[in-house]
Amino acid sequence: MASETAENASAITFSTKALPTDIRLHAMRDYLADMMRVEVESLVAETPIDYSAGLCVVPGASWGSAYASAVVTTRTATLAQDGQDDLMLVVPDIRMIIQARGANDLEVRPGEAVLFSQAREMRIVHPDAGHAWALRVPHADIAAMVPGLGSAPVLSLPAGTPMLSLLKRYGRILETEPLAGATQQKMVVRQLQEMMSLAIGASADFRKHAEETTVAAVRLNSIRAEIAAHLGNSNLRLEWIAARQNVTPRHLQRILAREGLHFNDMLRRARVAKARALLEDPRSASRTILSIALECGFPEASALNRAFRQEYGLRPGDVR
Repeated sequence: MASETAENASAITFSTKALPTDIRLHAMRDYLADMMRVEVESLVAETPIDYSAGLCVVPGASWGSAYASAVVTTRTATLAQDGQDDLMLVVPDIRMIIQARGANDLEVRPGEAVLFSQAREMRIVHPDAGHAWALRVPHADIAAMVPGLGSAPVLSLPAGTPMLSLLKRYGRILETEPLAGATQQKMVVRQLQEMMSLAIGASADFRKHAEETTVAAVRLNSIRAEIAAHLGNSNLRLEWIAARQNVTPRHLQRILAREGLHFNDMLRRARVAKARALLEDPRSASRTILSIALECGFPEASALNRAFRQEYGLRPGDVR
C-alpha cells in the first residue's frame, strides 16, 4: 500500500496483483479491516483473490474505485459498535446483494446505487468479479441537508437517479487532480456532499440552491474535462456533452453564459493550446502541421492556422 500526503489529497492504492496467491486474502482482510472496518471472505475457495483499489482522502470525504473477485464483506455486530456512522454511496458495475439486519435483502444491479451506514450490521455479497465506485462521508454532514434520513439508512437508488451519473463522473475526474491546499479540498468536499444529498433526496429549497451553485460548478468542470478528453473529435458538440449529463444543451449554455464563456471559444482555445504544446515539443519536430492539426480536432491545416493567428498572432510554424 502506498500513501502520498503533503499538501495534496491523500492518495491510497492497494493491489493483490504482485502478491503470492496464498497470502492475498489475508492482505485484503488487513486492508479492508483498516479502511472500512469489515471482514472479508472469498466466495470461490479454489480461485485466488484478485483485488485492487485507489482511494482519494481529504477531511470530510473519501472516494475511489475498486475491483474485486467474488467476495462477501461483513460489518459484524461487534464492528458496528465501533462508533463509526459514516455513509457509503456505492455505484457498482456488477450485481451486489445487501443483507442488513431487520431488512429484506437488497439487490443492486449495474447502473443502480446503494447508500448505507457504517453504523449498521450487514453483509455485502459480490457474486461476480467486477468494479465499483464509492463515496464515503460523515453522516452528520448529509443529515443536515436531507430531512428524515435516519440514523442508519439503507437506501436503493434506481438507475437514472438525477445527479448519480454526474457525481460518479466528477469523482473520477477528481481522482486525477492533486487537490492541493485546504481551500480547494473543502470546496470539493462540499460539492461531493451536496451532490450526494441531491441524489438521495435533499429538500426542495436546498436543491434549488445547490443546482445554482455546486451543480453548476461541477457541470462546468465536466465540460472542460470532456473537451480535454475528446479534442481529437472534430465533431465534438455541446449537444453530445449535454446528452452525457442528461440535461439540455440550453441548460449548459446558461451555465457557460453566467461565467462569460462560450462553448466554441473554449473548444477552440483548448485545441490551439494543445497544438502549440505539440509544436513546441522537440519530439514532434518531424511531424507535419497537418498531422498535429488533425490530432487536435481541426479538419485541416488551414483551420489550425486561422485559429492560431486568432489566439497568438502567429503562424503554427513560428513556434517550432
